[in-house]
Amino acid sequence: MAQNVVWTVHGSVWAVYRVAGADAARTSRRAKEQRLRQLETLVKQLRGESMLLSLCPAVDPQSVVTKMCTNIDMAASPRYRETVQLLHGQLGELELTGRTDWLAVPLSMSRGERVREMVASARADVAWQLGLLPKAVSAREEAARLTQAAQMASMWPAGIALRPASTAEILWIYGHSARRGVAEPLLPDEASGVRRMRGRGRGAAALGQVVLAEGGDRLRNVAGADGTMNPGPGREQAKAAGRRTNPFARRWLEVTSEWGPSYQALLALAEMPEAFSFPGSEHLAVLDDFSFPVDWVVRLHVSGGAEAEAKTRRQARELANQYSEYEGETAGVPASVDKAASGLDEYRERLTSSASEVEVRAMTALCVWGETPEEAERRAGELAGHFGGGEYTFARPRGEQERLWYGMLPGTSVPPVLSQYSQYLLARDFAMAGPYTGSGLGDATGPLYGLQLSSGGVRPVLIDWLRGPAENHSATAAMVGELGAGKSVAMKSAVYSVLAAGRRQRGGVRRGRAVVVDRTPQQEWVRFARACPGQCEVITVDDQAALSLDPLRIFTAKGEAQRFTESFLTLLLGLAPMSDEGIALSEAVEAVLAQEGPSMQVLLEELTNRGANGDGPSAMAARRLAAVRRKDLARAIFDQSLPVVRDSTADSVVFAVSSLVLPKKSELEAGRLEKLEFEKTFGRAVMYLIAALCRKIVYARGDEFALAVWDECWWLTSSPEGLELALELTKDGRKHNAGALFGSHDEDDIGSESSEKGRLLRGLIARKFLFRHTDRHLARRGLAFLGCDPDDEDLITLVTSGLSPAGPELDDAQRAARAGECLHRDLGGRIGAMQVTLPADQQAADAIHSQPMHGQAA
Repeated sequence: MAQNVVWTVHGSVWAVYRVAGADAARTSRRAKEQRLRQLETLVKQLRGESMLLSLCPAVDPQSVVTKMCTNIDMAASPRYRETVQLLHGQLGELELTGRTDWLAVPLSMSRGERVREMVASARADVAWQLGLLPKAVSAREEAARLTQAAQMASMWPAGIALRPASTAEILWIYGHSARRGVAEPLLPDEASGVRRMRGRGRGAAALGQVVLAEGGDRLRNVAGADGTMNPGPGREQAKAAGRRTNPFARRWLEVTSEWGPSYQALLALAEMPEAFSFPGSEHLAVLDDFSFPVDWVVRLHVSGGAEAEAKTRRQARELANQYSEYEGETAGVPASVDKAASGLDEYRERLTSSASEVEVRAMTALCVWGETPEEAERRAGELAGHFGGGEYTFARPRGEQERLWYGMLPGTSVPPVLSQYSQYLLARDFAMAGPYTGSGLGDATGPLYGLQLSSGGVRPVLIDWLRGPAENHSATAAMVGELGAGKSVAMKSAVYSVLAAGRRQRGGVRRGRAVVVDRTPQQEWVRFARACPGQCEVITVDDQAALSLDPLRIFTAKGEAQRFTESFLTLLLGLAPMSDEGIALSEAVEAVLAQEGPSMQVLLEELTNRGANGDGPSAMAARRLAAVRRKDLARAIFDQSLPVVRDSTADSVVFAVSSLVLPKKSELEAGRLEKLEFEKTFGRAVMYLIAALCRKIVYARGDEFALAVWDECWWLTSSPEGLELALELTKDGRKHNAGALFGSHDEDDIGSESSEKGRLLRGLIARKFLFRHTDRHLARRGLAFLGCDPDDEDLITLVTSGLSPAGPELDDAQRAARAGECLHRDLGGRIGAMQVTLPADQQAADAIHSQPMHGQAA
């Protein structure tokens, strides 16, 4: 081996590439079509033999823990350190896996080069038999092949992201195949995988020894460590041990290494439907939906259109001769002949319709494994049974498990048994199978936020909420779902991650903070924030307020004070900004800010004085403002004896505003603002003021990451002023190392499609979560918000009934086990299904539910 090039014992030289998968299963129809075209173009660029390989690496719990601790000051985060230690033990009980995609292609050779390589491989084989190391590949040969591999990859479509595999990664492929489910080697990360292996041209010597036993039968001789042949156990000994001696009755393979036996079952795709539809034919992508990992390989042989068309002409002549054979038959020509002729005509028409069209001979094999032969058998049976209804037949040929196993290794020849299951397709038809669609979810490092529901097994989803500003992205996220679907729990889990793991060793972030608006009568956010790490400050807004919310006293910057005071008062007094009263109010605010000690009381006096001097609009504005001052709820605005809410130093700040009455959404949509009760008008205006104060707090310190949390955010975005504030924080938050969490039952509350600013806000939100919506209309809108196809019936069914099902057929334990399931669009634009997990911190987990007595998610 040399970097991504492998010299084989068969005289061929292969180049191996690692492909970046793209989850197209839950994207829009347009994105699916684009991915299909990219895969079709890639297949058309391949010629001759190639291998598409997809493997599920085991994930070491320690590696997950290491990523959870990356760049976090663990010494300053004691509760997070305890959480990580607890999670390490819990993750060790799960079958943690991932998915990696690979492309292996033999490099083209001239006739002389093939002869030379075959001679070299024969000499290497003799050297091994004599106990000698084979001759290393020359530096000139190595450089030439590496250049050839790079040039070949440069001609492939740019839409399929791939890079040369490292030598360590290629060795991992072989090690993984031998140790599936048994102390598997860890897949090297990119940082460690680029290191060169010692001993140029002899990297394969790092592989260990493996004994293959079809059905566990070891009656054949096997090679010992010293190269001598050792007889297997006698037949009587095998019977005495309870081992059946008929390998054809046990369709699995026992792969034994120094790490123990691995029980693997291999299947070959024997039959496919006669016609394909897209979407709907992605049988390779479906493999990620099983609860256990599935490895797959497709051995391809791609022929040019002209070569394939000549073969189809011969087939057409053979079919024509069959018609003559039935000339004297009274029953006529069988329907199968007509059907075959019609299908061949269509195939030839498509084959010759484009000069770039190719014929693909595809040979597909799957591999599953288990700790016992019975588990491997069960998984194989589940696979075959699942595809049986869709006219995909997977066979497990008796006595051929070992050859199928070899067929999944890069550099090996196609085994004859796999050739027997060849499927002849055009490039687009093969691309419809959905190869290279398995992708990860979340961030490379960060606290554990959930578990991915696809890709086989269990895949941890890490989310670093501080990553956005550090990489010039927005740190804003949106959670959408119906009542009880889990969005509030997801928001609280995010807040816990920021508070517990916000202290960083690099990047200049001293800690993570959160500012929350709690509108719940039970004060569930207050209870949760107090259970989280760090100091919590609660600011209660009611008629007994202990702190002043006077915007003229709170906002010290003149521009901010002018803007937020005017917006607050236009909402409170029901004024149009450009009306005579609105203009008079703006002029009075500007005059007050030019004086010492500005306040709402001083503003009232200024308006009164202007009105006494004959300014009618000022007099009317003063009258409106005086009417507000007489209300008991207005104490927090006009009482100058109250201390002002300044920049809090607490880790979490919660505004408890359950006493504020807000208008209903129907009242806002009906345009009945002028008829609203004063309590609702006052509550709506004060909520805007609190949101502005949240912005001030999260912007206060650039060396601290802060998150503003606005659950049921319609109260903010329903007004133009509030929508502008939300849009500003989303656009400019990264400059101030801040972000926001928006929560709502309806994605239209976050940003309406009918509003230009609403559409802009929706588009700027990077992370999005869609939880259960039993209403089909809301489910469609949620899917569109996520970037998925809103008319995809499978996705609609998933959102309405497949995510955290809450039907009467499930008991409380089953519902709790499925709580928090959602579709997630991560910072990289990948969309996948995941389950948000509760913090491993028991103190926080006990306070996270909105109904703690019942343990139900909000």
